[in-house]
Amino acid sequence: MAEGAEREEHMGIKGLTKLLADNAPKAMKEQKLESYFGRNITIDASMSIYQFLIVVDHMGTEMLTNEAGEVTSHLQGMFTRTIRLLKAGLKPVLQI
Repeated sequence: MAEGAEREEHMGIKGLTKLLADNAPKAMKEQKLESYFGRNITIDASMSIYQFLIVVDHMGTEMLTNEAGEVTSHLQGMFTRTIRLLKAGLKPVLQI
């Protein structure tokens, strides 16, 4: 990709949010994270890991690695997100 070029990619089904908003507006509701306090929430771990790897790659930032040179950025992302959820009182369950 050329320097300075912007690439916008989204995960998931393209246009799903608009389709739901137009045809079933009550199906979606924005909530603060804290509104799920005390609840178990399931996280698709493989999609989250992929998401973290893509974000780091697209931002052009250097990936974190271990002593063997293996990429560990995704692990830091998962750790940080999990801590944030725990601090908000949620109980994350990682589904692999």
